[in-house]
Amino acid sequence: MKKIWIIGISVAVLIGGAFLYLKFRGSEDFEPLIKSKLQQLVKDGSDGLYRLEFDSINVDVLESKVYLFNAELITDSSRLIVLDSLKQAPNDVFKVSIKTLVVDGIGTDDILKGNNIDLDVLYIKEPIVEVFHHRRSYNYTPPDTSNLYSRIGESLKHLAIKNLYVQNADFTYHNIREDDKITKFKNVSMIFKDVLVDSATQYDSTRFLYAKNAGIFLKDYTITTADSLYNFKVDSVALYASSHTMNISGLSLKPKGKKEDFSKKISFYKDRYDIKFESASIKNVDWYSLLSEDGFTASQVSLDNGSVEVYADRSLPASGKTKVGNYPHQLLMKIKMPLSIDTIALNNIKVTYKEFNPQSGKTGLLVFDKINGAFTNITNEKENIAKDHFLTLNASSLLMGSGSLQAVFKFDLTKTATGNFSLDATLGAIDGKKLNDATMPLGLFEIKNAQIKKLTAHIQASDKRASGKVSFLYNDLKIGVLKPDENAKGKLKEKGFISFIANSFVIKKANNESGGFENASARRNPQKSFFNLIWKTILDGITKTIK
Repeated sequence: MKKIWIIGISVAVLIGGAFLYLKFRGSEDFEPLIKSKLQQLVKDGSDGLYRLEFDSINVDVLESKVYLFNAELITDSSRLIVLDSLKQAPNDVFKVSIKTLVVDGIGTDDILKGNNIDLDVLYIKEPIVEVFHHRRSYNYTPPDTSNLYSRIGESLKHLAIKNLYVQNADFTYHNIREDDKITKFKNVSMIFKDVLVDSATQYDSTRFLYAKNAGIFLKDYTITTADSLYNFKVDSVALYASSHTMNISGLSLKPKGKKEDFSKKISFYKDRYDIKFESASIKNVDWYSLLSEDGFTASQVSLDNGSVEVYADRSLPASGKTKVGNYPHQLLMKIKMPLSIDTIALNNIKVTYKEFNPQSGKTGLLVFDKINGAFTNITNEKENIAKDHFLTLNASSLLMGSGSLQAVFKFDLTKTATGNFSLDATLGAIDGKKLNDATMPLGLFEIKNAQIKKLTAHIQASDKRASGKVSFLYNDLKIGVLKPDENAKGKLKEKGFISFIANSFVIKKANNESGGFENASARRNPQKSFFNLIWKTILDGITKTIK
């Protein structure tokens, strides 16, 4: 019995001594082992391109935790030169500093044997990350991460992390090939789930950077456009890398200041845009190419619950600059990076056009509400254009909250040099007086009565002109010709005699010829927009119909 007590006391003393040792000496004794291990993994994993340095390390063996403070990932510039000479240098080089790094779940086997590392949590707080992107001609595809295991495999059988968290990262992206163009993101967070680096996962295409699931989250991103006229803002972005999807909320392009402030900032006439979308989503996006600006590919982009307001102040002088070459498909082909999107879906969008006419002293208004539809085959890549050479927009809306409008645009991607496109549009029944918000300020005429039954237009157009056929069916047309009231600024009054002549002898009160089409044409004003040419062509057909 006495021996049993002696053995028990001895075991207790040993356990207590071991506890006290691990409690008070563990950090000092294990620190060199862990520091050496981490630095070797970084060196092997980067093929000698990076080294890891940090101010201090704290090891809590009993809690299986390791704390690193003020860690830095430093590039070995001489090694980068060697890798470049061997055509093995990556397109992206990183500079990273980390305030705090916490490793949870690291055991003594991980430290002493070093064959396997299994972690519960790797937590990185407030890192500052700079990426220097320099596209090297020998790198035609994104870096192959599968060779990471081949580099660390000699010293490590596998690395497993259940949860990897990055909190409040500041991210700066330098594009060296574009005169060090800089893009900045703040408060970026990332989550990687079930990370496993071993011989089995090095070729697993279902994983993203060895993780089963990954997410990147961004809040409150704002940037001012190069002309200092707008702020581009995003409330939040969630990028789920493993499923290749991106969800965006609060997307907007807002002009700085009021309409009159905008006009004061510019010397010549320029459209003012105010754009916002409640949400947007992208499916099957190639996020790496997007970030490196090497291309953008996605199966579908959805824009939901949005509004687009265009304001034109015609009191400003024209710039004299041509707008030829600015049709949608021509702008698409001017984008420098490869672009391929199968579909851009539009869901519940409102487009408002406002124009100030100095002749009338009033602002005209045209509203297209509840727009639903889709752009298809949005691409500037030759192989995709060879398969389908039309960028198509098929959409429906309400005109001035009443008339049902259906339009199909087809833009020929093989003829962007001449700007060829077509339009088939149909407007359903609408009370003509609904259009007075546009016709009175902009056209100086009032629709006193008109029951529009149907408007149909088939138009073929180019950079220089448009032509086609227009059918306009209506009843009980009566108009009033207007002029500015000299005695009341900002008011319009009717030209009574001219209105009488127009209604009595010039215009037809009705047109019920359902099969009748008028030839319509218009010459392009090179200083005016794509929509101006369409409107002039349709108006030519309407004018021929009502006379």
